[in-house]
Amino acid sequence: MVIQLQNIEYLLAVLNSLKTGVVIFHKKNLLELNESAKNLLKVDNANIEKNDLGNYQASLIDLIQLDENLYTKQLTGEIGKPINATLHLIKDYQIVELSESFETKLGEASHEIRRPLTNVRTLVDTLHLWGAAEDPDARKKFLGQLHNEVHRLSKLVEELLNLSRIQAGSIPLNIQQLALKALVQETINMLLVQAEKKSVEIINDIPDNFVLIADIDKMTHVVQNLIENGIRYNKEGGKLTIKPVENNVSFLIQDTGKGIEEENVPHIFERFKRFNKEVPGTGLGLAIVKSIIDLHGGKIDVISKVGEGTQFIISIPPKKIVMPVGS
Repeated sequence: MVIQLQNIEYLLAVLNSLKTGVVIFHKKNLLELNESAKNLLKVDNANIEKNDLGNYQASLIDLIQLDENLYTKQLTGEIGKPINATLHLIKDYQIVELSESFETKLGEASHEIRRPLTNVRTLVDTLHLWGAAEDPDARKKFLGQLHNEVHRLSKLVEELLNLSRIQAGSIPLNIQQLALKALVQETINMLLVQAEKKSVEIINDIPDNFVLIADIDKMTHVVQNLIENGIRYNKEGGKLTIKPVENNVSFLIQDTGKGIEEENVPHIFERFKRFNKEVPGTGLGLAIVKSIIDLHGGKIDVISKVGEGTQFIISIPPKKIVMPVGS
């Protein structure tokens, strides 16, 4: 029995590490689905306990009624984006593989890239057609704005490429021992000017003996992104604390900012999600962070309360590396 339970736990861990959504039915009754499937279907554990697969339930039920292995279709609902679904038949089991449609990914990327491109065209037209280039002050102003838009577009394309490579498993992991306290302190030193501008106090409570087994470059990206966000979204004179939890396997980064609305928390790691439009960004940073954590077979959780702040809890299991399918 212990061995069987361990096998089940291992299987669930593998399923949850996959970027592809997986929904398992036994004799057409819902049995299990992984975290990627929950995110794609926009359902939580409360829905699953009631066998409620949300907006896509009717399309899913129609699919598993078919007796055709490897049948592929797009799931649709009254609301929400289309999802690609492939049916796998194994004895009494119906396994549905879910993924975002190419049209959805392309549409999101095109929408985000179109905005800075439109701004660049407007600024160039103003300089060229309306004579602003002849006025030194106007020229300096518009060239500065043009530089900012080109920088924004370049960063957006770079982060899209990074996210795509990570999720495709085409970036290998270089696993080493990582002294987290030193990494956190290096990041704090690099971002100190930003913190001082908002009078944010950063507290590094990671002990000297806190060691992760991880890719140093990838985890540096994770820590830098979360600490930088903790400064940008913090209040004036706030605090940002980095400390361990659960026997030096997990650590958290906690700010005292405005917090995130409860209904937005489940969507915080989605591409292009930005809930505070006043703070500049591409909306890809947290999606990349989660993909890196997933690549390590780890987990990242968010706890947030409006008016009190947000904490990100990162867990990296020791010596556990799960590479995405297709790597």
